[in-house]
This record gives sequence, C-alpha cells and structure tokens, in this order.
Amino acid sequence: MTKLTPELAQRHQRAADYFVRRREPGWTGTDEHELNIWLNNYVNRGIFEDLGRMSIELRQITRPRLASDVPPQATADRVAPDRQKSADKSAVATSLAKPSTASWRFGRRALVPALLSVLLVTSSSWYWWDNHASYELNIATGPAETREVDLPDGSRIALNFSTSLRIRYYPRHRETTLTAGEAFFRVAPDARRPFTVDSGSSQVRVVGTAFNVRAAPPRLVVKVLEGKVEVRPDRTRETARTLLLSAGAGVSIDPATGQHTAVAAPAGTVGDWRNGQLVYEQTPLADVAADLARYLGEPVVVEGEKLGKLPVSGMVITSSPAAFLRALPDLLPVRVNKSARGGWRISPRG
Repeated sequence: MTKLTPELAQRHQRAADYFVRRREPGWTGTDEHELNIWLNNYVNRGIFEDLGRMSIELRQITRPRLASDVPPQATADRVAPDRQKSADKSAVATSLAKPSTASWRFGRRALVPALLSVLLVTSSSWYWWDNHASYELNIATGPAETREVDLPDGSRIALNFSTSLRIRYYPRHRETTLTAGEAFFRVAPDARRPFTVDSGSSQVRVVGTAFNVRAAPPRLVVKVLEGKVEVRPDRTRETARTLLLSAGAGVSIDPATGQHTAVAAPAGTVGDWRNGQLVYEQTPLADVAADLARYLGEPVVVEGEKLGKLPVSGMVITSSPAAFLRALPDLLPVRVNKSARGGWRISPRG
C-alpha cells in the first residue's frame, strides 16, 4: 500500500495549482505545454483527472444563498406590497441563477481554499484505495535455478538464474520490480490495468505483450518478442523521453546515466535462455562476458573498453558456459585465462 508521503502530497498540491490556474485569464500556451509535460507521468495524470471529476461533481451542488445576494431595499417604501413581494422573488431568483461578477469573484476566492482541501483529502483517500495491492508476491531464484510463475490474470513470468522479482497487483495497474537478474514476461492483455516493470531508474510499460528484461551489469537490456512496449530509460525525470519498441526491437540502457542504444532482437534471441541456450548475434563481448559470469557463478573480466565492444556471434549452452568461454579465441583475437584467484580473464591476443 502506498502511503500519502510528502512527495505524493506535493504532487497533489501541484495538480491543484495547475487545476485552478488553468481556469484563470492569465493561463498561456507556455503554461499548457508545461502542464502537458507534467501529465506525461501517469501518477500525475491520474491525480489531475481526479480533480476534474471531483470539480464536476461539486458543481452539481446547489449554490447556497448568500447575504450579498439579497437586493437593496432602499426603494421598498415606494413599491406596493404585492408588487414588492413579486419583485423580491424575481430579484432573488435572478441573483441565485446568475450572481454578479463581484459576488462570484468573492465567492470563488473564499471557495478555492476549501475546494482544494476537499479535493486533496478525497483524492488522497482514493489513492489509498487505488494503491492497496490485491495480490502480492516476492520471488527469487538461486545461482543455478530457473522458475516460472503463473499470475492471477493469466500472465506468466519466467525467472532466470539469480533473479529477484517483486509483484504487486492494484485495482488500476499491475506492477513488478526486477531488482536483479533476468525475466521473461508474457503479459495478459488488460487495457484498464497496464503492466509495468521497474528496474533501477528505468521502467517498461505494456498492456499485453511478450518481452524479456535483463537487469545484469553492465547494462539493462529490454527485448520485445510480441506486441509493443513503452520504455522510459529514466523514469525519475518527468521530461525524459519514452521509447516505443515493437517486436524484433530492443534497447540497452546504462543504469547510471539513462543513456541508451538500440539493439536488434531477433525472435530466437528473446528469452532464449528458457530453452537452455543463449544465442548471440553481433553482441558486444562485455555483455556476453556478463552473461557467462552469471552462469558460471564467478567473474569474467574483459580487459579494456575497446575489447569489450568486439561483436560476438554464437550460441552458449547454459549448462556448460565454460566450454564457450574456452572457444572464444577461435572466434575473436583474444586470450582466455583462468585466474588463480578464481574467475576468468579475457585479454587481447598479442
């Protein structure tokens, strides 16, 4: 369950500020552009939309009669009693139906603080409900263990070696957090509840599709097998670019900077580890070494950034990764040595 933290309260206050200012004469195109950028975050957008719905409901409430609505009685003595009653009723009705500009401005100034308080309290309560998980699961695999888990909506997740995953289902969104490792997601379509995968500062967002996420150093890699996914390399920045990936496309993200590069995702390489093999097509040696280290359970060090960029094509049998490591000199101008302290070292061939 998400509590009303100071950060969330600040979002509510900013939404309320935008909501009121947008109806003022001084609202500009620049203000609208700023608002649209802020609404690019789905949490912000949900809060703002709730304010709009609440405002519509509040406008249905009959406006109470105010003292300022009563017409002046200065001429009452010069009007006949019967005509006076008729005039009073007409004046009051007109005043209630169409208040004067001055009285409306006064009323709005008095109403805004109370209105914002009601909206804040109501939307905060709504967010408590919206962020109360109806399904929760924490799951992890060991160094040489893979697992599959079926979720209540029909989605399925496969976890690779040394993977930690947290799953939370809420009324309007399905949320998972990949702390470490690699997972393949086959998400059941549900337009009312988007499915997100958070890993570090990055986020993947889908409705229904199949894709693979590897959160293993040095980079976070997302590859799409079916459908489309939205990837935010750095979700902590509201102005950060959102990438749209289709089947056969992928992206490699530097978790430290949020910088990203496109990578190919042929169908045979997306979640290939589920079949006990890893297929590489022009993959940087540094990424291959990171995979091998995970399967070997010991470090594989590549000497130099230039060497780490060498492209590798081939297939690794996950049950015998050392065999592929020893065969690397047949594919690339490198040497592979077993370290006395444990692990492996890949160096340039002189």
